[in-house]
Amino acid sequence: MRIVLGKEEKVVVILLLMAFSSLLIAYCTYIPQDGRIVDQPLDENSEIGDRVFFTGEVLSKRLTYTGDHLVLRVDTGIELMTVFVPSGAGAIDAERMIHENTEIKVTGFVDEYREERQVVVYDINNIEILSNHR
Repeated sequence: MRIVLGKEEKVVVILLLMAFSSLLIAYCTYIPQDGRIVDQPLDENSEIGDRVFFTGEVLSKRLTYTGDHLVLRVDTGIELMTVFVPSGAGAIDAERMIHENTEIKVTGFVDEYREERQVVVYDINNIEILSNHR
């Protein structure tokens, strides 16, 4: 049995093959093969929603008056960055382990609060203590 395709069917088949090829190229080029989200260094081009990392020295820390969230001010060497740790992410435990002048590595998501960029950490394990200068 022989299948004969008309002009329109041939065009559709070619377009489908082109679309499939484009998706395959995008998948191989842009999506990490191990399925993880790739962390990027924090810089001035980081946008809201980007997962970033940076290191810096803790200048101050405080728990919020309502909600027991942790707010850190960290000197990255390039800018002062606010780090927000929600109470459900282990804010109280993080507050106990982190002190002023502690050098930390933070991995989190860029967000904005009151027109200021901040990094939100949803898991206390995404804050690594590099040195603790009490």
